[in-house]
Amino acid sequence: MVARLKECFSHPASAFLFILLFPFAIEFIFAEYSERELINRTGWFIMIWALAYLITYRPLFILLGLLFTVTGSADIAYAIEFNGIFTTSSVEAIAQTNASEAFEFIQSYFSISAFLIIIFYLIASLFLLNRFTAPGFSHKKAYKLSAIGFFAIFALLIVDGIVIKHKYGKRLPGIIGAYPEFLKGNLSLSKEIQQREQLVSNTSYTFTNNEDLPQTYVFIIGESASRTHMSLYGYQRETNHQLGQRDDLLLFDNVISNYVQTLPSLRITLTSADSLASSSHAKSLSVVDAANLAGFETWWISNQQPLRGTYSAVGYMAKKTIFISNEFFGNETHRFDNHVLPKLDLALASEAPKKAIFIHLMGSHLKYDKRYPKSFSKFNAPPYYGFKQALSDTQKSYIDSYDNSILFSDWITNNAIEKLNHKALNDNGLYSLTYIADHGEEVFDSADFKGHGPDNVTPGMVEIPFITWLSKSFISNRGSQVDQLRQNKSAPAMLDSFFYFALDMMNIESDLNNKTKSLFSDQYLPKNRMVYGIDYDHTMKKQSPLITKLSNQNNK
Repeated sequence: MVARLKECFSHPASAFLFILLFPFAIEFIFAEYSERELINRTGWFIMIWALAYLITYRPLFILLGLLFTVTGSADIAYAIEFNGIFTTSSVEAIAQTNASEAFEFIQSYFSISAFLIIIFYLIASLFLLNRFTAPGFSHKKAYKLSAIGFFAIFALLIVDGIVIKHKYGKRLPGIIGAYPEFLKGNLSLSKEIQQREQLVSNTSYTFTNNEDLPQTYVFIIGESASRTHMSLYGYQRETNHQLGQRDDLLLFDNVISNYVQTLPSLRITLTSADSLASSSHAKSLSVVDAANLAGFETWWISNQQPLRGTYSAVGYMAKKTIFISNEFFGNETHRFDNHVLPKLDLALASEAPKKAIFIHLMGSHLKYDKRYPKSFSKFNAPPYYGFKQALSDTQKSYIDSYDNSILFSDWITNNAIEKLNHKALNDNGLYSLTYIADHGEEVFDSADFKGHGPDNVTPGMVEIPFITWLSKSFISNRGSQVDQLRQNKSAPAMLDSFFYFALDMMNIESDLNNKTKSLFSDQYLPKNRMVYGIDYDHTMKKQSPLITKLSNQNNK
């Protein structure tokens, strides 16, 4: 019996099966685990198991075992204490912590249960590694072929992911993947920030704001929000319970995004870039740059992860930059958008007479059911509106959770308006809030698909909300502009005109202004709206779920 146990513990599978999958078991119990974690850990286990039947060099396996044991201990501690899995933002938060803060942090979050589990994991891992022997190239033909095949497949996947594509988090588990992903993203972002700083310092454009009254302009950028699921725009489910009760909103009902992916969309939404020139964003000033140069105190408040390319670089150009994730430990799926509201309070409390505040939400990003608290789980029963009469239970569930996420964003936006309105009543300044989304989302409206992507674009992916609230003092002081804005509320537009809209909203005069691109102007000229080579107005719009939804009721 003892001999059999010894043989079992010395089997090449036993040590790495435990070392790699025990941390996942803890993540499964304590955290909202990612399926990618299971795939990564299982893939490495199979590759190391196969390698053990090819070579007998024991120090290599011991080194790999110790690496996964040490990092696995960190993954276990994080899962138990914060109910989460390491991401680039959690690594960034740790990287920004000094030694004194780190010591206080460990004291605050130390727990006996986590300590005992980690001690058990370390002892068991070291015991199994000490017993580990690699059989080498087996004499059994089946083992040879299996070992060679499995090792080749997983080695190619790892080389492709790490060496070629540099997608560390998709091939390495836990903190091992998150840390190099953070380093890569941080390096890329730092480079973009330096380029943008140089662009601003060398610009020949001038930006001025000569308004004497206090001014605060808030711009909220939603995520994956389609107006096809907003009751403000005719959706029959009441997904805009808060905003729908207001009578002081201006709804633009014919605006679409240029792209259905966040990065390319915000590259041209937040800058003066031409959507027809894919690389022009790097040489184009952003709306944050313009506000800075015009003398505004700028704020960038984001609930998205910091290492996200161009729009993060735009955000870091703000005079006050806050990424919620840098202050948030643990389960990222519990980092709801309500965390931006106290930061908005902080910005509004600033004594700067001119403020431009940009807020970037997680909104309705996949997974939809992780984007709102349970108290906003309103939709869980008919009616449903979809691309076919008989939707499956799974499809209905996605529609429910997506609509709940829209409902939560509605609550966030209305709260922000109320905060602004309170300030406006106290100082009679000029206040406005504009809500847009980077792109929309297909949720079984006109196709058997949920999400967004450039391969099969649907109307729901590009038909975005564009909502503006203006304070009474703003309307009375800039009446003619507001009248023109109302006249253009149904004008065909794309998000690449947002830069010019924002400049006019903030009353910024510049030689970069273009009245033919601004919805504030009587000179606004709609353009031919092409999305990935598809003519939206003549082809895609005819398939819009807003047209078919109300007649396609699936109430059973």
